[in-house]
Amino acid sequence: MVTKETMVEDVVTIPGIISYFIQHGVSPITCDGAFPQSIGRLLEIKKVPDPDAFIDGINAFLKGLEAAIDSN
Repeated sequence: MVTKETMVEDVVTIPGIISYFIQHGVSPITCDGAFPQSIGRLLEIKKVPDPDAFIDGINAFLKGLEAAIDSN
């Protein structure tokens, strides 16, 4: 489960997660690689209006990904 304290670099290796971020207007990548701080800090810097909803969306995306893997 992803929380505000989860490090961005810990989630960017998950297939499709970068696309999820980009589709929702937040890039988790800097010119040096993955953003080197927590997701909460990234969302704060990017001025995401509802960080909790964004993180809930990430967790829903991950559950869907897990379900798809389990069904194969």
